Amino acid sequence: MKTLFLRIFLSFWLAMGLIIATSIIVSATVAYQRLQALDAVEPSDLADQAAARLAKEGKPGLLAWIDEAEKTHAGLRIFIVGEHGADLLGRSLPERIMRRIHDIEMSGALGGRQGKPVQDMTRRVPQFVGPGGEVLTLMTTFAGYPPFAVLRTPDVNLALLAIAFLFSGLVCWWLARYVSTPVARLQDAARSVAAGNLDARVSDQFATRHDELGVLARDFDRMAEYLRSLIASKETLLSDMSHELRSPLARLRVALGLARREGADLPKQLGRIELEAERLDALIGQILHLSTLTSGEPKLHREQVDLTALLNDVVEDARLEAGAEGKRVEWNPAGPALLEADTQLVRSAIENVLRNAVRFTAVDTAVEVSLKRDTGMLLLTIRDQGPGVPSHDLARIFEPFYRVADARDRDSGGTGLGLAITARVVSLHNGKVEAQNAAGKGLIVEIRFPAQA
Repeated sequence: MKTLFLRIFLSFWLAMGLIIATSIIVSATVAYQRLQALDAVEPSDLADQAAARLAKEGKPGLLAWIDEAEKTHAGLRIFIVGEHGADLLGRSLPERIMRRIHDIEMSGALGGRQGKPVQDMTRRVPQFVGPGGEVLTLMTTFAGYPPFAVLRTPDVNLALLAIAFLFSGLVCWWLARYVSTPVARLQDAARSVAAGNLDARVSDQFATRHDELGVLARDFDRMAEYLRSLIASKETLLSDMSHELRSPLARLRVALGLARREGADLPKQLGRIELEAERLDALIGQILHLSTLTSGEPKLHREQVDLTALLNDVVEDARLEAGAEGKRVEWNPAGPALLEADTQLVRSAIENVLRNAVRFTAVDTAVEVSLKRDTGMLLLTIRDQGPGVPSHDLARIFEPFYRVADARDRDSGGTGLGLAITARVVSLHNGKVEAQNAAGKGLIVEIRFPAQA
């Protein structure tokens, strides 16, 4: 039973089954006990009592006697039938009595023999003569015939009603507890989160359930964990942003102070101020770019892109930068590689990785760029010949402002946001980016995009 719907359905079904089964057992037991008791009742004795009461008190007395006898012998029904097959007291006769009357009538014994009771009739239908000389036949039947007719008796009805309330009450109580307990726990956890306690979680005993409430509990825990990590990352990002913005501002103040001194080299200091202003502008631009990419699901201008042609342009630009530093970029274009993507975003994502590789590859070495198909994906591999990254930092280099070596990255002009932007762009295109150290030395960055058929 893995769904709440199925549990509720089967619970009510079980309750109904228990009520029906108990009703059958109770009815059969009551019917059996009453039949056993009625076997000891002698119809001829009842006929004698009925004749005496009728002779003494008339029909009202006979009716009162029948009520008393039926109360004394639970489940017994008594009828006094005249010579014409009708009940002496005008009551409607059950079908079973009607059939027996028909059989007796067919034998010619319903009205006796010449106004006298038939002496050789079965003891179950004794006859007696009423005050007016009419031959009357006393007939009895059991309230449990036909089957389950015993359910119509008041005492059995009350017992079955109590049983129905008992079973349905127990099942509904269990079901209410089953549903309300985790809901209340979810409410408490939600209120804790709303109050600022981001460590609030639903109890493990509910999170392990396999129905909808268990799924909801696990989803809530994942949501709370995501909110906690999101807010923590935002706080870390804000702290890192403050630190990153403070550094160029501090250098601007130093350059400005040096420029104000007598005999200062103004062109040099102004150049320094201009450089720091450009770095500050680039940093703010990348912060805004990353903020746009991480604010929900940004709208992408998707179009058919030939990744090979795009790489031709990106690599050509990178070769200009690499050549100025005595480095190379090796790239052998293959055939067209199509994908649905936002051209500008994909271009910036690849540029960030490639320029990072050019920045750290050793002088007189080459950055290797390759592109191939891999199980329905386009696999772009960029390898440099640099110092690599410590293995415990490989997963973190795609976090905003994370640097393996702060001073070296700042000197090289890095902001710590390029790879974070790359990771977000690739994720928006349902791709994946990973980094690993190459054998020997260097870093390998693999970017996968879904290939278009």
